[in-house]
Amino acid sequence: MFLLVAAIVYELPAIIAFARGHPNRWLILVLCTALAGTGIVWLGCLIWAFKALHISDDPAGSNGGESGLNLLANDVQRVRLENPSAIQPSVIQPAHHEAVDKLERLKKLLDDGVIDDAQFRRMRDLIAGG
Repeated sequence: MFLLVAAIVYELPAIIAFARGHPNRWLILVLCTALAGTGIVWLGCLIWAFKALHISDDPAGSNGGESGLNLLANDVQRVRLENPSAIQPSVIQPAHHEAVDKLERLKKLLDDGVIDDAQFRRMRDLIAGG
């Protein structure tokens, strides 16, 4: 019974971090498990578990990762394109040029007699369809 209570106290910062959903909970667990016997690391982890590094203004955002000290958690960044028509044509043109190049090569195969008309139409429809 004594060993169980000692283990719970030893890992208390990690337990608190996991209960609070702290963004660095795994790092706190590793530090507690490996170095909590020193006392100062245990106390530091306990304080860290109670306090997030950064409090996000966004209710859906995570607390902690934006500070740059969040080593083991990845923050999801939502990106929304405000004005899709403002995309530069140079970004769109490479895909267009690729399709044109494929169609030109396909036409050359037809002209050279490598493929017949039915194969040409089928492959052309595949390229034109995406």
